[in-house]
Amino acid sequence: MKAGVMATRLSVLQRALPSRILVVDDDEQDRELITRRLTAAGFEVEHAANGQEALDALDRQWYPLVVTDWHMPVMDGLALTQTLRERGAEDTYIIMLTMRDASTDFEQGYVAGVDDYLTKRVSDPELFARIYAAFNTLALRRSLREAQEAVMEQSVSIDVESGAFSPGELQARLLSEIRRGQRYGRQLAVLTLGVRVEGASADDCVPDATTLKGVVQAIDASVRAHVDWIGRMEAPVGAVFAVVFPEASITEVPLIKERMMVTLTRYASSISIPLVFSYGVAALERDGNDSAPVEATEMLNVAEHCRGCPGHSGNEQLAAVQRSVATHAGIVCRHGYVVDSECVLKSPAAMRATQPFTAVR
Repeated sequence: MKAGVMATRLSVLQRALPSRILVVDDDEQDRELITRRLTAAGFEVEHAANGQEALDALDRQWYPLVVTDWHMPVMDGLALTQTLRERGAEDTYIIMLTMRDASTDFEQGYVAGVDDYLTKRVSDPELFARIYAAFNTLALRRSLREAQEAVMEQSVSIDVESGAFSPGELQARLLSEIRRGQRYGRQLAVLTLGVRVEGASADDCVPDATTLKGVVQAIDASVRAHVDWIGRMEAPVGAVFAVVFPEASITEVPLIKERMMVTLTRYASSISIPLVFSYGVAALERDGNDSAPVEATEMLNVAEHCRGCPGHSGNEQLAAVQRSVATHAGIVCRHGYVVDSECVLKSPAAMRATQPFTAVR
């Protein structure tokens, strides 16, 4: 492989990895020869005369690739490799470049932890091909590690049983939505949906993971793609989800809810499991941007009190709303109650705009 082609290919990998190589050889002539060959190919090359000098250099700076001789004073290439692997340096690719070419030598090298083994009689095309493969392998390893870390991070934010966002992620995301809504005067609604198996005891009324995933998929099919989203809440009985509707008002959610209930009922019929659904709704007021900051827990509490309310109006519901948000302003439930500093009912005109609708129980 020509040096120019090698440099072109490396330019792609340099976005992820620096093209630094540490050459380790006690023979000054061999060291200078390999350094010139690699420098001409566009690499940034440093060198060391033995394994200990190489370790010192690696302590100062990370080198993706180490090309080392075997026989050297102080510390040979085999000991250098073993030391690096014992230190856990899995992100450093090691090529043994030596005059030793017996089959047992190859075996010893690989057992010690080298990634590749070449003799010093190797041609430039093969040497550059192996080096390109080394950087390509390192880039793939890094991509795999980043993907694994992303999966682990996502596993923390996703509820394993249902596939919805976890309770912690729900709180964090909803708070961001609330802050955005209050800052820019935008509407925001939340629907809490309770799901339980009809006739089951409190300990057995939570549907299994397969059913919960089906419920979440049914909800997802009923809402706006890439806009509305679903999180799971902590619940003492059954399972409870919160469906968040950015840019939606308290009067729009009933229409979405009706479509959602049709889909959920159809899903429940298809699996022959008697599921019972209940729901509550809370929303930011249009004038919420002038009110005190609303917390995610407060908004969810209003929706949950709404979900548990047996009627559509009355002192019981008003007291529940008062308990849930105290003096915080800017939240209204589906029954038409608004919470402000005095916690009063909405005006008659506003009440007519938020006509109650029947929950499915």
